[in-house]
Amino acid sequence: MLVLTGATGGLGGAALATILEKQLLGASDFRISSSNPQSAALKAAISAGIEVRYGSMKQPESLEHSFAGAEAVFLVSYPSIGVERYELHKAAIDAARKVGVKHILYTSLALGGIDGETSQADVMQAHILTTAYLKASGLKWTILRYAPYAHLWNVVAGLHDLSNDTATELVIPEDGAIAYADRAEMGEATGRVLAQWSSFEGQTLRLTGPEALTAKQVLQMYNEYTGKSVKLKELGTDGAIRYHQQKGSLPPEQIDFLANWATMSAAFAAGESDSADPALEKILGRKPKTIADMVSKLIDVTVGRVRHHLKTIKC
Repeated sequence: MLVLTGATGGLGGAALATILEKQLLGASDFRISSSNPQSAALKAAISAGIEVRYGSMKQPESLEHSFAGAEAVFLVSYPSIGVERYELHKAAIDAARKVGVKHILYTSLALGGIDGETSQADVMQAHILTTAYLKASGLKWTILRYAPYAHLWNVVAGLHDLSNDTATELVIPEDGAIAYADRAEMGEATGRVLAQWSSFEGQTLRLTGPEALTAKQVLQMYNEYTGKSVKLKELGTDGAIRYHQQKGSLPPEQIDFLANWATMSAAFAAGESDSADPALEKILGRKPKTIADMVSKLIDVTVGRVRHHLKTIKC
């Protein structure tokens, strides 16, 4: 028995959809643990006879119930970059171990280079701590490390609101290459991994796109597609943060995100996400999409609003 968490999110939802659509697991092979069991995102699973139990990382005792009887848990990281994130992951691992779970498959990020053990990015710190704790827990483990989502290129490249057609420049601290990947494809690959979870014991999988591009290179595609001539400026950490504060690139309640965003920029510039890995192609059995393959979708204003996507960059 495998338990899935995060099944109502973009990544976990894509993994669940793959399992259901391709019938990779039977209804008796897995269940879902969710803090929102009545979510419309779970309708198809419930209709297929999949059991859904309430489970919240903020209530470890609820996880004990939702994990009970399972051999393995797919643990999707909590959507936050705050200090509580690691503590919630730790509590979830402890709850799983307490009720006899033997194997945890954990979602991390493909930052920190090949090994992912150190990173300049604030968003990576809880992942590093969680991975270390999981490996020391005595449980079997699998680490799935995901590349930055392609649809968030505009957040990385200067917090650009694609609905604003008056922008003439994008400002970042510093540039670096990123092996962006399509979230749907990474979700599909995850579903395939989960269907054979025991085969991936002790493995770390880096799921990335097939090529690494800088913000400048992606912006060039943007300009060619739109006919605009938006320029990229690198102002360093302090300069970029000050620029976006003065410009009002984010609403007041999200202004603290700028410091975290700047650390990601430093990580990218240091080459922490600049290497493509063949794992995604191998699992999918086809070449993953490139930025060029997705350019029309990525530049569509209906999917590119910065404020809408800030919450999804926290994976």
